[in-house]
Amino acid sequence: MNVHHLELFYYVARHGGIMPAVRNIPYGIQQPAVSAQVAQLEEFLGVTLFQRRPFALTPPGEKLYEFIRPFFSNLDTVAAEFQGGQARHFRIGASTIVLRDHLPQLLQNVRKKFSGLKISLRDGYQAQLVALLEQDEVDLVITLIERKSPAGFRSLVLLELPLVLLVEKGSRIKSAEELWRRDKIDESLICLPATETISRDFQAQLHKLGVEWFPAIEASSTDMI
Repeated sequence: MNVHHLELFYYVARHGGIMPAVRNIPYGIQQPAVSAQVAQLEEFLGVTLFQRRPFALTPPGEKLYEFIRPFFSNLDTVAAEFQGGQARHFRIGASTIVLRDHLPQLLQNVRKKFSGLKISLRDGYQAQLVALLEQDEVDLVITLIERKSPAGFRSLVLLELPLVLLVEKGSRIKSAEELWRRDKIDESLICLPATETISRDFQAQLHKLGVEWFPAIEASSTDMI
């Protein structure tokens, strides 16, 4: 059995498809090569390991993945032990603003203390970052959190930010309460996507007030807003 073929299948199974696997394999390889070599593995074994669309492991695929997963998933740990017992690669996920404005100085200080440390940065929305954490694609996420952490994860509150409603400098509105007293709010609400914690909390508080004000424009970042 070709061990390299097993490695490629491990990434396909772990990341849920050939294209996601290609994006996460730590060396350069193209989608056709992965498809061809995994197909060779299936031909050698005489079974179908996964359905392509939608992706799903078959029973033989699940059995093979559970067999090879401990080996491939622990390679980095074994390498770290040989390198002195310290992790050499740390993966961080956060919003673009956090990565750009708040982490550079911190990371410079960390690298002074751990000169051989490799750091990978991934940006995304809150839901994307949590998914990356659940899929073991990152080691740490800096993002907005719900009142309860996702199951199986620990969280630490770094700071708390109040919700602030911004209006144009020339606006006649001086307080949010002026809007809540209206029968209908005509001003356009510009906010983050509905899946973001800020947007959900904002709409939840509006609901408590008996106010309807739905987004006119959804922007992907606070910078864009």
